[in-house]
Parts: sequence; structure tokens; C-alpha cells
Amino acid sequence: MYSGTNQKIERYKENPPFRIEDVTASTGLSFLLDKNPSTVWRKIRNSPVDFDFFLEMQLSHAWDGKVFQPRKFESLSVEACPNDTIPPFTLRFLLRESINVDKELRMPKDMVSFVHSFQEKGKHQISIPLDKLPKFQIETEYPKNIYILTPEFKLNGETGCLAEVKLKEVL
Repeated sequence: MYSGTNQKIERYKENPPFRIEDVTASTGLSFLLDKNPSTVWRKIRNSPVDFDFFLEMQLSHAWDGKVFQPRKFESLSVEACPNDTIPPFTLRFLLRESINVDKELRMPKDMVSFVHSFQEKGKHQISIPLDKLPKFQIETEYPKNIYILTPEFKLNGETGCLAEVKLKEVL
């Protein structure tokens, strides 16, 4: 039991059980977070809404045993599929309210931090600066002012292929 629990805790630290959603009904969305550029997400149809997918990635704060310390994020890295280039896209970077799901039966509210439009051709990997994020402060009460960093993507074409999406944190 100890060994199994420890493995799950280690896996949780690496990849917390946040939501991901692909409204294009394509397959492989979780591959964007697996740190393996040979596994890919391939868009196969247009979305019926104003985004193709979102990835809840990380909390804006980390618990240090006494308070919630703000994290500092440097950039969001996007990598194309092997032997491919990044398709044009629009990114809405959301700060998703981190609600206490044990106490509140509702969907979290989203706040758009910034919008980024990528139109360049021939790039295999890009890094989007996160300097437009607010400066998070120390918090003592969860979930007050604590957010889930959530990029929401809309690829401009009917098809496209991405291999990885990563948050780079300043440690």
C-alpha cells in the first residue's frame, strides 16, 4: 500500500489531475503534456465553439507548509509534431478560478489574462512570454486568489498537429 501510494503521489506532483478538453473530438490531447515529443495531438475537424482545446496546467501557487507561495512563470513553450511546423493559432491564456470542489457545486470562473495570435510560418518550436500574467501574492486561504493556469487554443485551420505544450517556471 505504501509503495502504491508513494508512486501515485509522485505522479500527482508531476502531472496533477487537472481537466483537459478537446472539443474537436480529435485524439491524443493528453500527449501534449507527456514530455514526449514523438507523441502528438492531431486536429481532425473544426470545433463547434470558439476554441479547439484547453489544458489546465498548474496552480499559480504552491503550498510550503504554512502559506501558499506564488509561483513565477517565464513562458509557455509550444512544439510542433516531428518533421512539421506549428500551425497558425490563437491562444487565450486563462486564469481559472481554483474553487474548493468539496464545497461548491459549480464550474470555475475564467479570467482572460491575455490573448496571443501566432501567424508565423516555418517554426518548429516557439516560446510565448508570460510577462502579462499578474504578479501573484502570498495567500493564506485556499482557494482565495489562487488560479489554475489554463491555455486555450484555437488552430486557424481545419487540421494541425502539435507535440508538446509546456509551462516554464522560474525556480
